[in-house]
Amino acid sequence: MSDIRGKKPRVLGARVAGLRLTPEERFVMARIDGSLSVSDLGRVTGIEQGRVEQIVSKLAFEGAVDLGEPKAIPLPAIAGLDDGGTTSMADLAAALGMDPTAFAASEEPAAPPPPRPPAPRVRLRRREAPEPMPKLEPIEPVAELEPVAELEALASLVERMPDQRRSDPDLPEMNLALDAAALEAFGEAPDEDGAGAERAELEEVHDDEGSPDADAAAEDEAPRADEKEDEVARAVAERNYRQIYEQRWHELPIDQRVAGAHRANGVDLLALCFDANPRVIAAVLENATCGLDHVRLIAFYHRTGTGLEFIARRQDWLRDLLVERRLLRNPMIGEIVLGRVMGPKRLLPTYKVAVDRDVPDLTRIKCRGYIRKKWQTAPSEERADLLLRTEGRCLLLMTGCTFDAKTTAILCGRPINSVMFVQSVAKFGSSPPALLAHLLKQPFVRKSPPLKKMLLAHPNMPGDAKRSV
Repeated sequence: MSDIRGKKPRVLGARVAGLRLTPEERFVMARIDGSLSVSDLGRVTGIEQGRVEQIVSKLAFEGAVDLGEPKAIPLPAIAGLDDGGTTSMADLAAALGMDPTAFAASEEPAAPPPPRPPAPRVRLRRREAPEPMPKLEPIEPVAELEPVAELEALASLVERMPDQRRSDPDLPEMNLALDAAALEAFGEAPDEDGAGAERAELEEVHDDEGSPDADAAAEDEAPRADEKEDEVARAVAERNYRQIYEQRWHELPIDQRVAGAHRANGVDLLALCFDANPRVIAAVLENATCGLDHVRLIAFYHRTGTGLEFIARRQDWLRDLLVERRLLRNPMIGEIVLGRVMGPKRLLPTYKVAVDRDVPDLTRIKCRGYIRKKWQTAPSEERADLLLRTEGRCLLLMTGCTFDAKTTAILCGRPINSVMFVQSVAKFGSSPPALLAHLLKQPFVRKSPPLKKMLLAHPNMPGDAKRSV
């Protein structure tokens, strides 16, 4: 900044108004009068010379003072040049004392480009107007099929089925009541002999199921029977039977519905199975043409305990697997109906119902009470079979139950290879000491410290078994 010491700054009054200056800067600017140089300002103000130069430079940068910079001097005009026009390179070279011929050749105008050929003419053809589209005729809406029309379609489908399909025992049987209703709709009488033979065959099957072995086999066949249920009959029932009931029977008084249930048949009797009044349900079940199809509908859709009790009065209906499953899944099943359904069952089927998630919670809780009662009176072989098949999981429901000596002997006489069984017995408070000692001797338990620790921590573990470990 030493190059500004000799300059004499002067204040520009118009630029000072909006500046933010410190008291020191205002003090220096107050001494600037245009006659003192920067070095003189340092001597007058008593401030260091470097600081004065910084302040003056800042004021000059802000536009508050003028340091008197020299103005640019215009260059003198070159003789021979025309300032008002355009000077060529040759004239400029001559003015500078150079050879102008070297620049004259480069300033010759370039030859104009050749003219472009004319563009070809494009002929435009007039586009013909498109032909008008023909008017579309409105499509008539298709009317919904009446229940009788659907039955006709179903009957035609059955007639097209091969004979061997009807005689195949692996295929689901057709709904007898539905076939009778379809034949009545066509004005034909059903084959009473064929229907009677099929009913007799069904009754023989139900009679065979009375033995314990048949009951066990029937329990194993329950899921398979559900899969073999007539899908066509179920679909028709869900779509049409309730609709028929709403159209024909719902608005009638209760006495007329009861009287109609006594004498109705076919589709009307199936539709009355959706009635919510137990008197109508009782009349449907008393009808001479009532069969398992009607009972299954009532067991699934009816929502009064009194109406469900009418089904429980006949054991042949309760032995039907679909009727039983639908009753158990009905949230309105009462103590009487549940007792008649669960009474003939063994321990294992009762346990399956108690843990079935499709069964309502209240019904499952009641079934747990039944399984504890059955445990007290069941044979020892049945108890041991339940424990082995469930790997001891059933012990979670056996609070307050104990093992008898024979059940313990059966379990101790078999090798155990289930970790779940060992854990379940170790957590059960009433596990017998002999069974705990037997489990402790199993090879896989000896190799598993956690299982061994669980068994040794049981209060019923014998002292000899603990010392042997």
